[in-house]
Amino acid sequence: MGNFVDQQPNLVLTEIVVRLLAESSVPAALTIEQCAQSLSMSMTSFRRKLAQEETSYKLIQQKYLNELCVKALLTEKPKIEALAISLGYSERATFERAFRQKFGITPSRFRELSLNHGAQHRQNLIAIANDLPPMPDSCAKLLAESDSGALDLACAVAIIEKDPVFSGRVIGLASKAIYGKTPTDLREAIGRNLGITTVVNLAVLYAVKDALQHHVDPMIIERYCQAFELAPKLMQLTRKQTTSAWFADHALAEQMLVFGLLGIFLLAHQSTEHQALIVHSVFGIDDLSTLNHHLQQSLSLSLFGASSLLLSIWHLDAGIIKQLNQLEQICLSKSKASHESKLMMLLLNCLYRIATEHKGVDDLFEKAELVGIDGFEAIYQEFINQASAA
Repeated sequence: MGNFVDQQPNLVLTEIVVRLLAESSVPAALTIEQCAQSLSMSMTSFRRKLAQEETSYKLIQQKYLNELCVKALLTEKPKIEALAISLGYSERATFERAFRQKFGITPSRFRELSLNHGAQHRQNLIAIANDLPPMPDSCAKLLAESDSGALDLACAVAIIEKDPVFSGRVIGLASKAIYGKTPTDLREAIGRNLGITTVVNLAVLYAVKDALQHHVDPMIIERYCQAFELAPKLMQLTRKQTTSAWFADHALAEQMLVFGLLGIFLLAHQSTEHQALIVHSVFGIDDLSTLNHHLQQSLSLSLFGASSLLLSIWHLDAGIIKQLNQLEQICLSKSKASHESKLMMLLLNCLYRIATEHKGVDDLFEKAELVGIDGFEAIYQEFINQASAA
């Protein structure tokens, strides 16, 4: 194994580590020391090269084990006992208790749910999306004016003030402490607290929420919408703490954060037969890459794919559809992750964990440091507090 790197010069170190884990009979027991030694590298050099790829051995191993667990349950093999051992558990019973605590279901039952769906369910979701009502008039006008380049503050106020429900939502969100001083009117709420771009994105978010709120579990709707509402502020605060390159297109990046996970509302639609699979999957899977891969394999439609489907029905800018498709390819290991895509996945994972209330977030803080964000733990805690107070 000493010349493993030399034999595979086209592989980045991350990929080589993944292969070493795959070759191990018990990948959970493979230590960083063993990995570095097998590659004839010093520990310092090994850690430094992984850091240059914006990752660490702990993150790679953790992601591999999480994906191994979920992927194994997408097939009839291996047996639960063998899977438990490969994941580092001493016996099946210990693994099943840990799995049930995380997913709210046994591994065997999760396997049954994952295997009982197919391509037909993708067609059912497309039909549901096509049956959505047209977007509200205020939302359509905001998008039209924005696309034409004519949307300024006066125009936005004139459109929104004619929609009492949306006006109330805008002022309510702008009044949250995280957005600054409480506005005295709609003009201040838009111009000083939120910004025109954010308000346009919120119009689409609330339109989707209103169209699906009677067909999706209220808890899912509320938790995710609360997280999406905070997305623009998350982006703003994170940018202030970033020491590396930022998004080239800030407006598109904000759209990705607000709209990227909207597909969860479509996937969790109560008229589908796979609602139980969605509920248990988001309850147990805390990483978006793993979740997207699992849903693609079991339902033939990933979370990012479902978001693209929803947005395309309302003919939103093709730019965001393209970005979602690129993230999907990265999650399915069909494309390499750029610095921007790693940054976006970090922020989307942050929103996802706030919405799902997953407690383990140390990996997010480590990833933030690796992509050049200082003090991300404080930012994340602020958003936890805001989401809880909403």
